[in-house]
Amino acid sequence: MKTLRRGWKRLLGSLSREKSDLSDELQSHLEMQIDDNLRAGMPPEEARRQAKLKFGGLDSTKESYRDQRGLPWLETTFADLRYAARTLRKSPSFTIVAVLTLAVGIGANTAIFSLLDQLLLNPSGISHPERVVTVRTRYAKQSLDFAGSSSSNLADLRTSTNVFEHAALGGNGTLNYTGSNSVPERLISAPVSSRWFDVFGATPLLGRVFTPEEDQPNMNRVAVLSHGAWTRLFGADRDIIGRTVQFDQVPYQVIGVMRPEFRWPLDTDVWTPLGLRPELLAPRNRFNEAYTAIARTKPGVSLEQAQAWLGVLTDRVRNADKGGAVARNTNWSITVMPFTDYVAGDNKTALLLLLGAVGFVLLIACSNIAGLMVARMTARARELAVRAALGAGRSRLMRQVFAEALLLAAAGGAVGVGLALGGVKVLILMGPPGPTSAFNAELDPYVLVFCAGATLASGLLFGLAPAWQISRVDVQGALKIEGRSNTAEGGRQRLRSLLVVGETALALTLLVAAGLFIRSFVNLQRVDPGFDPRGVMTATSFLSSVQYPGGQAQANFYRALLARLRATPGVTSAGLGWPLPMGEGGEAGSFEIEGRVLNPSDPPAHGERRFITPGYMETLTIPLKRGRYFTDADRIDAEMVTIIDENLAKQYWPAEDPLGKRLRMGNGAWNTIVGIVGHVKHSSLATDPGKGVYYFPLYQRSVPYTVIAVKTTGQPSAMSNAIREAARAADPNHPITALRSMEAYVSRSLATRRFGMRLLGFFAGIALFLAALGLYGVISYSVTQRTREIGIRMALGAERMTVMKLVVGQGFRLAAIGVAIGIMAAALAGRFLESQLFQVSALDPLTISATAAALLAAGLLASYLPARRAVRVDPAVTLRCD
Repeated sequence: MKTLRRGWKRLLGSLSREKSDLSDELQSHLEMQIDDNLRAGMPPEEARRQAKLKFGGLDSTKESYRDQRGLPWLETTFADLRYAARTLRKSPSFTIVAVLTLAVGIGANTAIFSLLDQLLLNPSGISHPERVVTVRTRYAKQSLDFAGSSSSNLADLRTSTNVFEHAALGGNGTLNYTGSNSVPERLISAPVSSRWFDVFGATPLLGRVFTPEEDQPNMNRVAVLSHGAWTRLFGADRDIIGRTVQFDQVPYQVIGVMRPEFRWPLDTDVWTPLGLRPELLAPRNRFNEAYTAIARTKPGVSLEQAQAWLGVLTDRVRNADKGGAVARNTNWSITVMPFTDYVAGDNKTALLLLLGAVGFVLLIACSNIAGLMVARMTARARELAVRAALGAGRSRLMRQVFAEALLLAAAGGAVGVGLALGGVKVLILMGPPGPTSAFNAELDPYVLVFCAGATLASGLLFGLAPAWQISRVDVQGALKIEGRSNTAEGGRQRLRSLLVVGETALALTLLVAAGLFIRSFVNLQRVDPGFDPRGVMTATSFLSSVQYPGGQAQANFYRALLARLRATPGVTSAGLGWPLPMGEGGEAGSFEIEGRVLNPSDPPAHGERRFITPGYMETLTIPLKRGRYFTDADRIDAEMVTIIDENLAKQYWPAEDPLGKRLRMGNGAWNTIVGIVGHVKHSSLATDPGKGVYYFPLYQRSVPYTVIAVKTTGQPSAMSNAIREAARAADPNHPITALRSMEAYVSRSLATRRFGMRLLGFFAGIALFLAALGLYGVISYSVTQRTREIGIRMALGAERMTVMKLVVGQGFRLAAIGVAIGIMAAALAGRFLESQLFQVSALDPLTISATAAALLAAGLLASYLPARRAVRVDPAVTLRCD
């Protein structure tokens, strides 16, 4: 307590300015001592001299008192900062260039980190996101890792109270809502189990969320609205709670409204209870990974502990199955992964690479500013030497340098925050669809702390080089007139050259990475997706489960819709299907092959499921390899049929003809294989796993959601009105959404890679510019320092071309050394890029050669400009001045 009180008094003392009171008080004590000496019989002059000797001098006493009252290091720090501010104010050009350069580096890092923070560290609407996990299904022998989970997993997760605090299942769907304008609107719905919101730690803005009693079959007619749907559809009416609204012509009671930051699953408009039937939660009798399973681990439970427990659960499930499908399949298991990784997908790697790229840009910026400060310290060498001669220690001079560096960094960080705010908005607009829809342009406290850390680290980093230079200052040499040409100058020039070599190497590493991404993207655009997207327009259709309760009613609507579309002028073919290649959604599941008995260790047959109408494959130009396409004769009362793709045929019928063979899902009807078609890349041009696909006729199945595909000889966008009119003619209350060309879907599948390529190319361009600028500064400064030497050379007969080669050669050597080091750095960094490359090696010689040539060309240009100035030196003027 005494120490704190003393510190507080020192702080107050350092801030106070009671100089006159202290002088008066000391003078009073001095006069009293003189009076005492006079009374003791001393002569007046001797009495004053003895009194002064006793006090030790007024000035030293004042300083000693102030040191005891205040905090000397704080006062000197403030003094250094004030002096640094005055010094920077005298050099506005240097200050502005340094601040703007830093602002670009810090702003770019802050903007990218903001996205990474929202994606992985602090996603909106989730409390303690590090404890939220996704439970997935894995088939090790087939190397299949499904994002989905079986409904039977829910009971196991809920009883695992030693590991999980809450567990829930979620699905996806749509609901049609007709408001006061009588125009139906499709809402994205999420049927979820009762603990869904508890897993995320989310609470409603209004009302409440589901109870377990409401998460039951035929008891689940309640709804929770998203904040966006509440605002858009109901005008943010707070009296909405308890009101009954019609979704799919079925009454739902609105019981809650979520906060604006909660959006999981993404873009959801309304949440409804899942209401699973008890038999779907019973022990497994089939494989059906149709749901998203999430859980919140208990405090202190690690991801590894959760995975170990799921291994125990996997063994329990097999033992309890008693000879069933699960017990036979030793390959099957349930695994866990962080929810943030599950949502991020490929975006995680892309953002981490971009964060590394902008980190390189910041290092190059710091190197440039360090070079500028070294040059400034050289110009101020005499001033610093005078200060050292007058008693300033090397540590005090180094503190002065760091004070200037930190002031520059603080100004650059402040401007960088503004650039980051704008940059985040641009990045969200440019970003790929998916998780970026949940991003916002605000900088939360975590991001601001990161920005402050980057600012401080930058200031210390680019302050090191000039501080090291100050620590080696030659006081005697700098005080001489010729001091500017002594050997220390060579050391300073070498230091700046090393900085330029370093930033050139960093720039080349970025350029190589950008070049590899560009080549990968070009290769991706040449990939055959297995269908022809040209001239195809699509739209999404969702049928009301009340108006179209079964497969026959749905099939009748589909036939009526297709008949109107095919009769439209300009339409060459039309079909319906779900899901669309490169689109959202998708189903995968196991099937049984007639007459084939599985070995105990064999996994069940797996494939991707698709549901289509006649005309769908013709519209997308999916090639028929053998057999036939679906026809209008494949009705619900006809023989059940299926079409498989060539990948599924090779996987399960490698040495026989699949045509005429039969398969079935679960305990359903047997489906005869009537055709084999080419494989279609359904998920992505780059990451398609090559899974086999089997197609079912929509006319034989109950599937209320489809995508309309129309092929035309003209522009696809011209079909938008035709699709709307055909749907309105088939059903006036039927909403049509997501009108988009098939080429747009293919382009959208490349959005993440396009996003990364563009940003990496942009930052590589900045790095190239900064590296060339640094090289220009070094050569330009060298020319300035060697003006006398160049003048003498030219006076003695040196040709202008010889002088130019001398200057340009110096710059080219620095660039070449930097390029050589950069090639080695790019080779080391290549292993981090391999997962993002497509049909191109991380050590691609063409890319490395092209980027190295570009950087060397930039180096030559940066050296040529000061070289041209050097050959214009007039020897007579130079020698006369000397």
